Amino acid sequence: MNNHQNIVLFWIGTLSFISGYANVYGIILIGLTLTHFSGDVSKAAIHFVEHTPFDDHILKIVIGLSLFLLGNIFSGFFIGERAFNLKRRYGYVFIGMGFAIFFTYMFFGDSKNFAYILCFTTGIQNGLFMTYKGILIRTSHLTGSISDLGVYIGYKLRGLKVDNIKIFYYITTILAFFIGGVFSSYLYGKFGEDAIILVPILYFLVGAEYFQIKRDFENNK
Repeated sequence: MNNHQNIVLFWIGTLSFISGYANVYGIILIGLTLTHFSGDVSKAAIHFVEHTPFDDHILKIVIGLSLFLLGNIFSGFFIGERAFNLKRRYGYVFIGMGFAIFFTYMFFGDSKNFAYILCFTTGIQNGLFMTYKGILIRTSHLTGSISDLGVYIGYKLRGLKVDNIKIFYYITTILAFFIGGVFSSYLYGKFGEDAIILVPILYFLVGAEYFQIKRDFENNK
């Protein structure tokens, strides 16, 4: 891989780290997965039958899912097409997400409600379906990445030609998501709810790095 590919891969890996971090944080703080909702919707179905049809647990899932959907709508409206394009507003979007998380946390203070903003921001991130080097980039959950990794390994075993960067990419994103979760659990144990501060910091860095990638690309034209 060339230097540009390494930088983009690191940028993508950082986004996966953020998602893993936010997801574990949400599970610990409000008992809700924030980066995907398949499991939560299934749990809601069970809860609907075994408990009061609509209670705080169901409300929590409805709020989280609604904010996640709103984030995807926001992403589709402001970013548009899925192909990775350095003319798009990724940098501004990520820096804006960082400010949104930071100020929401400062505003809510001791309330756990600020964690729901992560549903919105991971929804935005999830909506950034980007394709790069023929790879469909998913940074907010692992199911698709694990599936694609398995398929490409199967292609390799069958003797078909597969670009190794695709396998390397999926392994990187899976590990980054896991490591993000490890850091989240560890830092929450040390700093409690204040551990959320790492997320906006990383979004600021991801946004700034995007502008650097854009400048380097334009200078090397």
